Amino acid sequence: MRSVSIIIPVRNCESTIADLLSSIMELDYPKDLIEVIVVDGGSTDRTVEIASRYPVKVISEPGLGPGYGRKIGIEHSKGEILAFTDGDCIVPKSWLKAIARDLEDPLVGCVGGSILLDRRFNAGFTAEYFEESIVRVMPLSRERKIYDKLLPFKHLAFANLATRRDVMEAVGGIDVGFRTFEDMDLIQRICDHGYKILFDPDVYVWHRHRQSVKELLKQVYGYGYGGPRFRRSHPRSIVTRWYKLGVTLFYLIISSISMGAILSITYGPLPILIASAPISLGYIYCLAYYLCKTRSVVKSVVYPILDIAVIISFCLGDTISNLRYMLRNR
Repeated sequence: MRSVSIIIPVRNCESTIADLLSSIMELDYPKDLIEVIVVDGGSTDRTVEIASRYPVKVISEPGLGPGYGRKIGIEHSKGEILAFTDGDCIVPKSWLKAIARDLEDPLVGCVGGSILLDRRFNAGFTAEYFEESIVRVMPLSRERKIYDKLLPFKHLAFANLATRRDVMEAVGGIDVGFRTFEDMDLIQRICDHGYKILFDPDVYVWHRHRQSVKELLKQVYGYGYGGPRFRRSHPRSIVTRWYKLGVTLFYLIISSISMGAILSITYGPLPILIASAPISLGYIYCLAYYLCKTRSVVKSVVYPILDIAVIISFCLGDTISNLRYMLRNR
């Protein structure tokens, strides 16, 4: 069996890090082949103190983000397999065995799977939305699939992702210029080097999803902020083409609604009603979808509103990122 380095970037995870490390201690994998590296990004709580109680290596970095933390973790690691998760996750006992099995295939460059709601604590309405949304924030793998390219809506995330050291070295490691989207960037480069991506339902983790709408929108804003850098780095990616199409469509709808609102001042409500028809129809579709899926009237009414808020937050992050890039490069 291959040796494994589990790399965990953390910051202010005192309420969750013990659960994660305890689950890692229970992994069904030879203990002498596991190395656990916790990279702290300047926690102001008891995260480091709690992590230090476990047989793990604790390293500090100056708060430059989880991508930088993973890079530092890799530099201090020795394992043939590099497995990544986050400080607010819990891994099942079979996690590493499934990863090691999948990475025995030399054509597979990275493997990952679902990031599921941890229902062992009071999840709350927003966390339930994370799990049930059409605009799904976290990866979901219902069946085993292999892809030779990064596809839209088929993504893995660093909270549950693993690769081999030789693959990581071949693609040049993690690009720390990304504050978000660094997982998508890595996977794209892995595919560009001829490797395949494996989505495995046996490779899953439980995650404590965001508990408030504010936290949710902040997270999605951050994802949007990293999008433009991904597009500039990978202009030929299928994801880039779909990304551009989606953002363009969003701004066309916003522009149409704005024009309809202006025209309604003179011509009455008809222009704004026509302009907002796509959103209205989308809301009705989502309402019906959520009613069938959740059997909850409250969720079916509120979830489509959250979907719209998530899309707006993502596109706002994209816009701010683009504007700052243009101002820096005038």
